[in-house]
Amino acid sequence: MKFGVEGMQVRPAGDMTPNTGHHSLLIDGRPVPKGDVVPAGERSLCYGRAQTETEIKIPPGQHTLTLQFADGAHRSYGPELSTTIIVDAR
Repeated sequence: MKFGVEGMQVRPAGDMTPNTGHHSLLIDGRPVPKGDVVPAGERSLCYGRAQTETEIKIPPGQHTLTLQFADGAHRSYGPELSTTIIVDAR
């Protein structure tokens, strides 16, 4: 899976340069409200090294995947900088 962002630059977590950030992938989660910290956990994968692609393994069945963009302090840029898809894992 490859991902990116328009109008912002991808930078590592901790970099607080304006208009930059990194992605998190929420498995069976929803977009995070603007300003809220993206939760950490087993179903929230942080790409804080500024990665723009990954491979994941999820249990079989239907899953919602939400890619959320957040600033260097893991604060969400809100639903407008997220995208959600539904996948059928086999």
